[in-house]
Amino acid sequence: MKLIHTADWQIGMTFHGLREYSREAMSKARLEVIDAIADYANDVKNEIDFVLVSGDIFQTPRISESLVKNTFKKIARIQKPVYFLAGNHEWQGTEFMFATKYFVDNKPANLHILNSGINNVEGLKDVEIVGVPLEGKEETTDLVKTQLDLLEPTKGIRILAGHGAIDKVVYTGDRKDLIALAPIEEALATGKIHYAAFGDRHSTTNVGSSGAVWYSGAPEPTDYDEDPDGQRNVLVVEINPGEKATVEKVEVGKWEFICLGKPKEQYEIRSEQDLSDLEARIDGVKRPSQTLVKIYLDSVLDVEADLRRESLFDEWENDTLAGFAKSDSSLGARREVNPLTEKVPTGLSGYALSAYQDLKVRAMKDDEESEIALAALKLLTEFAGGNK
Repeated sequence: MKLIHTADWQIGMTFHGLREYSREAMSKARLEVIDAIADYANDVKNEIDFVLVSGDIFQTPRISESLVKNTFKKIARIQKPVYFLAGNHEWQGTEFMFATKYFVDNKPANLHILNSGINNVEGLKDVEIVGVPLEGKEETTDLVKTQLDLLEPTKGIRILAGHGAIDKVVYTGDRKDLIALAPIEEALATGKIHYAAFGDRHSTTNVGSSGAVWYSGAPEPTDYDEDPDGQRNVLVVEINPGEKATVEKVEVGKWEFICLGKPKEQYEIRSEQDLSDLEARIDGVKRPSQTLVKIYLDSVLDVEADLRRESLFDEWENDTLAGFAKSDSSLGARREVNPLTEKVPTGLSGYALSAYQDLKVRAMKDDEESEIALAALKLLTEFAGGNK
């Protein structure tokens, strides 16, 4: 028996801050990736029996009826049963996506909503999905453990479908809605379940040591904090009686989010070579028009090099990439001054001031050590906060 495990489609997600073309293209891609899933599921050689979507199919219950209809047209192309689990984004207060009139009236025949507890899989004997749908935007208990406690070992095949944060992945103290990994691993070991299919984490992630607890990740990425190796995937899971589940990542998406640097480890540019290295990296992007780049920039260059940097950044933002942005947490771009012609930095005193004066004298000489002294003088000036 084989299934496709996917989640976090986030249909209707908006991408503020991007130019209009990129926003429209990304929204369109969230629908088109369903076609890619359909193509894989419908290919006879892949032997797929059904598709399981572990929550957050839609961004909110308040998306348009036309978008829901377009989504259902894509799902209807899948020639296999498709099972939806309610995630937190299916809720908005007491409003529930799966109960809206336009959802119920337009739902295709191959689409099934998972109830809490055991659900039989259409057309497959002794194959069950244990649904753990969320009952609101936020939970106050571990619903997964509650369901697992009700189960007995089975001789058939049973898949757990859940949505939320597992405690060994999200370290957030005493959150009441955290899902405990230990009961899941115990249920796997005792034959209560054979695979745990989770949604909520948008990067493909193998949880624990069993090899049978997975977040599928979003089939099209949604943010820069997602693992570069965990973007654009669905999981193809094969489970046979008496055997461990095997899991294969299959790339179906096209978009990519790239983050250069971090708030505490900014992307440093200090020379023409550093700038050329960054240019080569952007030139190496496979699908520029479907790639978004965010940079935590810490740049110190002379006037000429900084003008080149500005030109490259404008080109990437406006022409080459779907989006290129400098993070608001960036240290930013500063132009290098010539410490030989500037005043002594006000932040220097004592030994540091003496070292500065000595380096300045050495840097002004015409010998082999002058360039080394000048480089050291620039570093010391930058460390002192520049010539303010």
